[in-house]
Amino acid sequence: MSGNQWGPPQQAGYYGPPPANPQYGWGPMPPQPPKKSRGVAVLVLGVLAAAGAAAVIIALKIAQGDNDDVAVTRPVATSAPTYETPSVPVATTSSLPPPPTTRPPTPRPTRTTTAPKEVSPLQFIATHRLYKTGMQRSVNCKESRSGLGNGSKATAYYRAVKACLDRAWPRQVQASGSRFRTPGLISWVGNANSPCGNSDRSLSFYCSSNHTIYMDVADDIQYWRQNQQFTRALAMHTVAHEYSHAVQQMTGILPAYYKVRYQMPNQAAQLEVNRRMELQASCLGNTFLGANRGSYPISGALYRQWLYIVNNSGDNTSLPRDHGSRKNHGAWSRTAFTSRNLSKCNTYTASAARVS
Repeated sequence: MSGNQWGPPQQAGYYGPPPANPQYGWGPMPPQPPKKSRGVAVLVLGVLAAAGAAAVIIALKIAQGDNDDVAVTRPVATSAPTYETPSVPVATTSSLPPPPTTRPPTPRPTRTTTAPKEVSPLQFIATHRLYKTGMQRSVNCKESRSGLGNGSKATAYYRAVKACLDRAWPRQVQASGSRFRTPGLISWVGNANSPCGNSDRSLSFYCSSNHTIYMDVADDIQYWRQNQQFTRALAMHTVAHEYSHAVQQMTGILPAYYKVRYQMPNQAAQLEVNRRMELQASCLGNTFLGANRGSYPISGALYRQWLYIVNNSGDNTSLPRDHGSRKNHGAWSRTAFTSRNLSKCNTYTASAARVS
């Protein structure tokens, strides 16, 4: 959350998000026995004739293609006598194709699957891809000519800045692996009623529950009557800061921040984490302002008022130290404005002294 002390003309502020909630073959023929007597020869001839007839029948069946109906098996070896002088073998090849050769399956190497290493919320923020998306690019943002003299004019001014932010942030939010969603914007005076609770303080804030920026117009209307340059610089800086909380929400940084803060052992540690979140929001917002300083234009008197604001924003003595010192707020904001590079906004790896 953000609360600031401006010095002259009077105290003002902006606030961050309230706490959420996968072959056949036959072999050689046996040798023929020697011829015997005629009677024996007749008997042998008869046997041969019968065997020949059977061979003719089998040959006819094979020639007619009926071999599919005949089960051809290898002859079983018997105790038939062996012969010393075998006859010339007759190679008999079956018309059946050779059977498919089946090889044992090749064992596949077993994959050792390990569960992905769990990343802590703090590590998630500190190593987020958002910081690697490079420099903010100008979207040729133009300042609204409405001024901030009353509620409707102030609202128009806020919405013009937000329209520029809506064009500036999608590229880097998506490049970080997140989904861009345009936040809403509501202006209020007196009492802001939001899903994050009611606020009767003169502070602007972002509510993550409905992804909406709440801008308090009362102070801006009063400031406009005293110093228009100051009010313009304050309004654009505040909208850019609160919009950056929406960017933190879209990228998962803000939900992770809530977890980190919850895990802190004491209030001092919680406040330090809060300061890292708020200083980051100011840093992100000022990369946008720096990228569009030529077209807005943020120069001359407007630049001097912006410089006064960032150098005098931060914790005041009457509130908990949850936003960072004025020195550190100015340092992060000026670096962001000059570099326009999101790599400069990783407050979660900075030393404690830089976020004090």
